[in-house]
Amino acid sequence: MRQGFQQKNIVIIGAGFSGILCAQRLEKRTARLKNISITLIDKNPYFTMRTEIHAAATGRGKPEGIQYDLAETFADSPNVSFFCDNVEHIDFENKVVKGNINDYSYDYLVIAAGSQPNYFGIESAEKNALPFWTYDDAVALKKHIKECFEKAAVLSNEEEIKKLLTFCVVGAGLTGVELAGELAEYIPMMCVKYKLPQGFTRVLCIDAAPRCIPNLTNKLSTTCSSILTELGVDLEMNAKVKEVKPDALVYEQIGKTVEVPSCTVVWSAGITSEDITLEAARTLDSRNNRIVNLETLQSSDPNVFVIGDNMYYVAKGKDYPVPQMVENTEQSSVLAADNIADLITGHKAKRVYKPAMHGCMISLGAKKGIAYAGIENLFMIQLPSIPAQLAKRAINCYFLIPVFGLGKALPIMKHEFLAKRTTD
Repeated sequence: MRQGFQQKNIVIIGAGFSGILCAQRLEKRTARLKNISITLIDKNPYFTMRTEIHAAATGRGKPEGIQYDLAETFADSPNVSFFCDNVEHIDFENKVVKGNINDYSYDYLVIAAGSQPNYFGIESAEKNALPFWTYDDAVALKKHIKECFEKAAVLSNEEEIKKLLTFCVVGAGLTGVELAGELAEYIPMMCVKYKLPQGFTRVLCIDAAPRCIPNLTNKLSTTCSSILTELGVDLEMNAKVKEVKPDALVYEQIGKTVEVPSCTVVWSAGITSEDITLEAARTLDSRNNRIVNLETLQSSDPNVFVIGDNMYYVAKGKDYPVPQMVENTEQSSVLAADNIADLITGHKAKRVYKPAMHGCMISLGAKKGIAYAGIENLFMIQLPSIPAQLAKRAINCYFLIPVFGLGKALPIMKHEFLAKRTTD
């Protein structure tokens, strides 16, 4: 390694999986170098395992298995400084990240800011629907469901009771179907607790697409639909939301307008990049609100790398961008960190991103799930329901334990395999 080179500052915006993994990889790759500063910035003081927030909304997930303190995570990392700050602007010309609290100069910048709900311009949805993207959203939904049951328990008007106990999930993608499955198991338990007939309840999941989870195969989509239907979820496809009222969901389906009386409309219909990424996309080459990557994962600005949900990269031989999934997050983070480490030590950023996806695991309630696994472009197999559920929990542990250390292993394992749903 070369000695005596000037201070190099790497700033990473976003402490989701991609940002954390990139910071840890960079620290490892530059451990023998002096004058290296790695700054990790996030608007929250904790990391959230977003693939598990549906469990937190229905009394099955606990904070210690879903949220992890970022300052604690990097407490023993001498070259990584974590700052809880909201990034408002990036001055690409002067290489400065501007936050609410501090400004951060950089030599190399990594944008890993993650995503936020996409309301597709439906103002009433943004105003009246419950968002479902963060742990706080899950906690708020759990509280809201409890309040609905408490109100329904003292009413005598059946139509008002049904309206309170009709729970609509907009979006039948990964998040939407997982939440719908959880609700289908949770709502009957709440009926028992509040001594209400289960016949007054309804869990409805709608989507404008012709089938649920359209980015998966027809076979997996059909299996998902069958499991949800078996759990008691009403699936309505080809259903486009027109309006979300305070007490109703209005959608159009095959030319017909349908209005469903409901006090609970949960929005999981899609995501878009965080505001800082959307701003950066006005300067850097972008597509579909994501920033276009070169094969080295640099953007059109060679000092700016983009990873995770924010990247728009079409791998060689593909005609669609890499998916916004954890496996891409892990692989892109490592490659970007390695290329930055090479640049710091005077080499070229020549490592080429070749993502290799190995499957997808989705839980539908606490006991059922769908999954496919294998090697992309060679073979993929569909797993039966129970092995699919177990595989997802094992994969969560596989990703989380190396990131947060063995000290967190027990809470992680307890959450994934031993957590029981409660109606508290």
